[in-house]
Amino acid sequence: MILIAKYNLIFKKVLLVSTFLFFNLLLNAQSDTIAVSENIELARTQFSKNPAEALKFAIKALDLATRSDNKKFIGKANNTLGSAFYFLGNNDSSEVYQSRALEIQLEINEPEGIGRSYANIGTIYSERGLNDKAIQYFLKAEKQFIEINYRLGLGKIYNSLGILFYNTKDFTNATKYYANGLKIAREIKDETLYYSLATNLANTLSYQRKNKEALFMYMSSYNIAKRQNNFADLTTICNSICQQYLTLNNLVSAKKYDTEAMELIRKYKLSDYFKISAFGNYGIILKNEGKYKEAILYLDSALNYAKQNGDLSKQIDLHTELGQALIKENRYPEALKNTFNASGLKDSLYTKNLEDKIAEVNAVNNTEKKDQEISLLNNEKKNQKKINILLIVIVIVSLISLVIAIYSYIRKRKTSELISTQKKEVEAKNLIIEHKQKEIIDSIKYAQRIQNAHLPKESYITKNLNRLKKDI
Repeated sequence: MILIAKYNLIFKKVLLVSTFLFFNLLLNAQSDTIAVSENIELARTQFSKNPAEALKFAIKALDLATRSDNKKFIGKANNTLGSAFYFLGNNDSSEVYQSRALEIQLEINEPEGIGRSYANIGTIYSERGLNDKAIQYFLKAEKQFIEINYRLGLGKIYNSLGILFYNTKDFTNATKYYANGLKIAREIKDETLYYSLATNLANTLSYQRKNKEALFMYMSSYNIAKRQNNFADLTTICNSICQQYLTLNNLVSAKKYDTEAMELIRKYKLSDYFKISAFGNYGIILKNEGKYKEAILYLDSALNYAKQNGDLSKQIDLHTELGQALIKENRYPEALKNTFNASGLKDSLYTKNLEDKIAEVNAVNNTEKKDQEISLLNNEKKNQKKINILLIVIVIVSLISLVIAIYSYIRKRKTSELISTQKKEVEAKNLIIEHKQKEIIDSIKYAQRIQNAHLPKESYITKNLNRLKKDI
């Protein structure tokens, strides 16, 4: 009884220690995952402000996630690290970590993480000018987000797809995806997303000369930028609205929004980049009003700002407008010079676009080659995995066979030992029986001898019988 009580006490102690260790491990794991989440959020807040600082937080998050051996958080940390490298301008490293994140997320089947990784890889390809490749990845991301009904993610994906289709001059698809994104932005009441989509859709409509529709979308963006006090975006939108009114020959409205843009530039000391459109638009307004001398001054100022920013497209437009204004002032040599400059810049822009296209084709070929190499590596990995599984199966089957063989041997041995024991017992019993039988026979013989000793001999009996017969 004392022994049982002792064992019960030991069992309780072991159970208590085990429970303590289990909860300790659980709390440590939770602590690690909380720390991973905190570092991921800190990294995300620093992406645009301080990418180098974001990289530090992302590295720490990955280290903590790896130590906790939590695949979901390892995937998220890799994703964050890839984004940090992207904001640092290191697309190669970004792609490596985004691909690692995607591999883990596919393994554990996490749709949101898979969608984010597809979208991030698509962004990298877009940055490299590989629009077709980028579209493929964004469409994969769309599929994942639709599966989990992630509305904000879908809205952003549709915005990115719209931009990519715009870049490839597929305006029908660009308009379709922008419209889908706007519907979601209204549904979830996300003004920032709505602003981006509305502005991009307006740019697409403007490129197609659908000025009234473009103007309507620009006005939507204008109202949002004004509510949010986003003066840089508001200035850009004012310039765009001005250009639409100029196209529609509404000089009064064009002047109103261009004046607002220039006031914003002066008040908030915005960069010279904003002056290109604002000064250029005002020069065109003055030219259309017949104020050619003033128009030349503003157009020339805008042209200088465009040269400083290296904007070839704007330089071509401004040289053309300036040439027309100079002709009105009978300054033909200067007008001719601007016309020649516009023509030369058009050739330079064509050459640049051609070089970009050649670089894009080369990049596509390199990417396809890289994809083939990755595909081969993945196939080798899959084959190796199959071989590993086959080896594991063989080992398991061998172990099972060995266990069965050992069990059969032990059972056979026990059976043999049992039979041997039973045989010995039978032999022992037989010996006992033989011994008993011998004793019985000996007793019978002994009794027979005693009997024979007391009984008369047979000859005596025969003699007496014969005598009796005669007497009778």
